Amino acid sequence: RRISRRKFGSKSLAQSQNELWNSVFVERNSIKQLRSMCKTLGDEKVNLKMYKKAVVYSVQTLTEGHMSSEIGEALSESALLQQAFLGTCLIFRSAVRQNIEEKIFAKDTGLMMPSAFAQVLSKAYNNRREVLSSALKKHSKTLSLPSLQSTRWRVDVTISTTSLSRVFRPTVTLSMTLSDGSVRTFETSVEKFNELRYNVAKLLKLTLDLENHPMLVRDL
Repeated sequence: RRISRRKFGSKSLAQSQNELWNSVFVERNSIKQLRSMCKTLGDEKVNLKMYKKAVVYSVQTLTEGHMSSEIGEALSESALLQQAFLGTCLIFRSAVRQNIEEKIFAKDTGLMMPSAFAQVLSKAYNNRREVLSSALKKHSKTLSLPSLQSTRWRVDVTISTTSLSRVFRPTVTLSMTLSDGSVRTFETSVEKFNELRYNVAKLLKLTLDLENHPMLVRDL
């Protein structure tokens, strides 16, 4: 006797995975990335504890409109956490933009991923839905920030002071012109300038890692 088995992620054996994903609320251009993330959940590559952390990071990032340095550090240390974070941001953003009801959200996420993970995601959506909606509306209007147009710099050397006859201490002066016409100028010691260079290089590396990740979305 043939036994009919229900496979995870499908409504019935007659329906393909493609049909299932086309039936849920997520945006069509996000399906490939989300299927990849949900596969890691189904294969148990991402445990429930890690996914709860990804959900918290996603809510915080979407609410604040930017990624904190602490979250960036945590994501840079785990590719699986980074994938779960980006996929969860996609799901939240799609749901909020379409004003998806909580029952539909729970039903569709239950089709996309294992029930334990879907319950965590649904609970977060139910608790933070209004906050996420307000934040995304607010940040969609304020995310346009001035960009860097040009930079000028010079190195000054202090030869002496009133108390010391020979100092020879260099300082770096940077002048940055932004796209809104404003100019920002600051002076720093060589040690602090090297620290700035290091931190900028670190952030650029993290940005490149995220841009090269298959789960990347440009606007969280």
